[in-house]
Amino acid sequence: MSQGSDGDRAFGGLAQLIHAADYGVLLPLLARLPLAAGYAMSAWRGWLNGRAGRDWRSVALGSRHVARQSAAGYRMLNPKADEETVRAWVRARFAAESREEFEGRLMAAGRAGELRRSVGPENFLRACLARERGLLLLTPHFDSFTLGVAFLGLAGVKVNLMSSAITNDSRVTPSVRRHFFRKYRGMERFMNGGRVLDQEAGLRPFYRMLERKESVVILADAPAVSRNATVAPHFLGARRLLAGGGMRMAQRTGSDIGAFVCRYAGPGRYRLEGGPILRAEDPAAPDAVYGFLSGAILESPGRWWAADLLPAMTPVENS
Repeated sequence: MSQGSDGDRAFGGLAQLIHAADYGVLLPLLARLPLAAGYAMSAWRGWLNGRAGRDWRSVALGSRHVARQSAAGYRMLNPKADEETVRAWVRARFAAESREEFEGRLMAAGRAGELRRSVGPENFLRACLARERGLLLLTPHFDSFTLGVAFLGLAGVKVNLMSSAITNDSRVTPSVRRHFFRKYRGMERFMNGGRVLDQEAGLRPFYRMLERKESVVILADAPAVSRNATVAPHFLGARRLLAGGGMRMAQRTGSDIGAFVCRYAGPGRYRLEGGPILRAEDPAAPDAVYGFLSGAILESPGRWWAADLLPAMTPVENS
């Protein structure tokens, strides 16, 4: 979680209080409303966040850097896009993140089973259920990915999620830290015995999950932070340097690797779309799974709420 470049010290005392109440009071309240009302209020909240350039990282650092860096990422994604299109994508990004936070509170309230969902294609779900090896599943910060993890569990897959302790940073508002804790514990109710564990606590538990032929979900759009474990798939128009610890785990455990996205289709309705599943040691696997994810992002750029990370994904071979 890095500081914005201009250090504009946005979000003063009153904004901090409103932010704390938003996560500590409003989001839990929305999860108790009838679904139609909850989704409508979540959309209103996302519109306000887009206007203010507010998300939990921006408030923690006192800078609207996420909005600015997202705009920069979208310009890289489509250099031909005009500024109004870029602004629309940035607004959509905040709306998607707000909805994902509302969905997290629905899981914390035990309501994921009330949502209408489809999981496909059939061969993807069948492969997830009938495991001869471990399965590493990649998904980006796209649309409703956390609900996608729960939907896999509800479909009978024992699925685990690799999370990050960054949400426990002391600069993060306490109500935001509690939000993430409750979301993850709520998710575990629907993961068919799987768990959500922070990667910073060590990778050995994830190796064991794969060795037990379970599925592990990791975020695909994390830039490389060191040269020790990297992967350079063709992703979003270029061969980019990304964190490769998950790929290394899959290869060392003889696991398969696949990908999925979970799309919001309307209030209470979702569609989980699985991509190709290949052996992790197959040289074609990284490009195949990242190509699937690229297609989803390019189809709906505003639903990719990690566009601010694109400038940090170093191109190693332009296409």
